[in-house]
Amino acid sequence: MQEQTLPEVDPLNFAPRVKMPVLMLNGENDSEFPVESAQKPLFNLLGTGEKFKKWIPYPGGHIVPWQELEKESTFWFDKYLGPVK
Repeated sequence: MQEQTLPEVDPLNFAPRVKMPVLMLNGENDSEFPVESAQKPLFNLLGTGEKFKKWIPYPGGHIVPWQELEKESTFWFDKYLGPVK
C-alpha cells in the first residue's frame, strides 16, 4: 500500500517548481523509489530545462555506490559551482 501525502508536500506537485540544475542518482532496483512509478515521473516533472538535468540509474537498490556518487557529484558541482580553489 502506498503512503498518501498532503498535496502541498507531494514531490509530484513540487517538482515542476524546481528550476535549478538537478543531478539525480538512483538504484535500478530501489524498492523505496521504483524506477517506473517514482524515479522517471519525478525526473520528467522537474521544471529544470532538459540540458540542466541528469538522471543516472545504477545497478542495485536504494544506496548508490559511493565511488559513483562521489565522482558524479564532484563533476556536477564543478560544472555548476566551479572547481574548488
